[in-house]
This record gives sequence, structure tokens and C-alpha cells, in this order.
Amino acid sequence: MRSPTFSSEPAILAQGLSKQYDFYRQPQGLRGALRSLISRELTSVRAVVGLDLTVERGEIIGLLGPNGAGKTTIVKMMSGLLEPSTGQLRVCGYRPAARSYPFLSQISVIFGQKAMLWWDVSTRESLKIHRSMYEIPRDEFAATVGELGELLGITEILDTPVRNLSLGQRMRCELALALLHRPTLLFADEPTIGLDVQAKLVVRTLFREINRAFGTTIVLTSHDMSDVEALAERVVIVTGGRATFDGDLAGLRARANLQKAAVFTYHDGRVERVPLGHEAIGALVQAAAQSGELVDFRVVEPGLDEVMSKVFSERPVRS
Repeated sequence: MRSPTFSSEPAILAQGLSKQYDFYRQPQGLRGALRSLISRELTSVRAVVGLDLTVERGEIIGLLGPNGAGKTTIVKMMSGLLEPSTGQLRVCGYRPAARSYPFLSQISVIFGQKAMLWWDVSTRESLKIHRSMYEIPRDEFAATVGELGELLGITEILDTPVRNLSLGQRMRCELALALLHRPTLLFADEPTIGLDVQAKLVVRTLFREINRAFGTTIVLTSHDMSDVEALAERVVIVTGGRATFDGDLAGLRARANLQKAAVFTYHDGRVERVPLGHEAIGALVQAAAQSGELVDFRVVEPGLDEVMSKVFSERPVRS
């Protein structure tokens, strides 16, 4: 499987990107329904507002935000499913909304909750269907399937009906399907949802290996902060349709400005967590020792879930 073709143009370039939905509000009750036959109230909702975003080729970024923040709308615009209301958007050098074949052959999307594989046939048969869709030469197809089979550890299960695969096996086969046409950009939407701890570790390792081996740009959307911490070199936080943070995790922790904590473990099994202020560590340890026999002491950073919750709660400034 050869590496994607590289270009000096960013994988994603959005300037002043906005999306507004217009719809007619439906009044409640019979009286309201009758009134709407004569006069309807047009309502507009801005899902994305003035987004500026550059993603260089080969990056792994986390596109994060609370429910309703605009993440899904952004991904749909980037993949060409929605036309922006205003602004400029180039993805892999193309205008996504045109949905041209050269553009579609450069991107792929994997959904943790939605299956692309045919349930009653083998993964190999689904791969053959995609070979026809993307007009992949047979010799190239055979070589790619061989490499993906080895990389993802699915060679022995390619001919097993999908319905007989475990969830972790299906996820790896879904990833093979998404990578078959050698995309330069992969949108990964909740890629580990529903997986057990071991399967999540496998998927994260595979994503890192795909990025390292093939230079694939990955845009990750996930509510699992362990995914984000393990994969994302950079995070973009979207709240209220606006990008409110763009940087690395260290910068995000600094932005949240949450205190570290001292965690004391006692011989009787008790664990106490004390927020660290300006007190000297030695004084805290001495005070904790008066409450029992200490067997462990450590200083911990705020969890990424806490950090995200703090950042998500910040209200973006509306123009």
C-alpha cells in the first residue's frame, strides 16, 4: 500500500466558514397548526460561525465540543455533505460540496456507530464492492488487501461472514474498508464507541500506525478523552459553532487553569485527594500522616475529562 500523494496545500483550509439553517417554526397545538397554514415564521439557526481552521497533511487533530456545538456540521461540510452558507473551504485541494470523484477518492469516513460492511457476506466481498466503486486495478487491490490484512491483523478473518465477527474484529475490518482506496484524509467519528478496553487500545495503536506509515491525516471526533489523549497532537474545541481553542493538550490544561491535587493512600485502604494551592508539599504530607499510616503519595494533574468540562462551559463571545 503506497503512501498518499503529498502536496504543499493543507489537507483542510477553512476561512470564515459558516453554516446557517433556515426552517419554518411549527407552532404547538391545533390552533397553531391552523395558523401556520396562513402565516409561517421563518427561523434561522447558525450552527457554525466564522470558522478559521488549517490542518496540515499528516496531522492528527481532535475536533471536540459538547453535543450541539457544531462538530457534525463542520465534518459534513468538510466531507461535502453540506454546502457552507458563507466562507471558503478547501479539502485535499478540492471544493468538497462539488462531490467530485477526485475529491471523494481522497477522503474516507469511519463511524463507530454505523457499519459499512455488508452483514451477511465476508469482509473480502465488501472490499470487492469498494474496489469496483473506486476503480482500483485488480493487482493493486490484491496488494492493498494483503498489506491491510497484515497491518490490521485480519488476514485470517477476511472470508468470515461479518455477522460472525466480534465487535473488535468488525472494527478492524471497517477500518480496512475505509483505507482500501488509500485516502489522504480520514474522518474518524467516535471510532472506539462500544469497544472494550483491549479493543480500544488496538484501534488507537492502528490509527497511530496508519498515520506513521502512510502519512494519513486524521480528524478525530470523540467523547472518549482517552482516545483524544492517546491520539491527538492538537485539539480544536468548538462551542456554539465557534472555535474557542486551537492548540496542544498542554495548552488546553493551561487554559482550564485547574489545580493539581495531592493523592494520599493509607494503610487501611483510604484514599484522600487534596487540591494543591500554595501550601508546601512537605507540610501537606506531615498533616496527612497525622490521619493514619501513609503507604503512597502522588501529585496528579486534573483529568482530561475535568479539563474539557471546564473549557466546554466557557461561553463563546457572540458577534
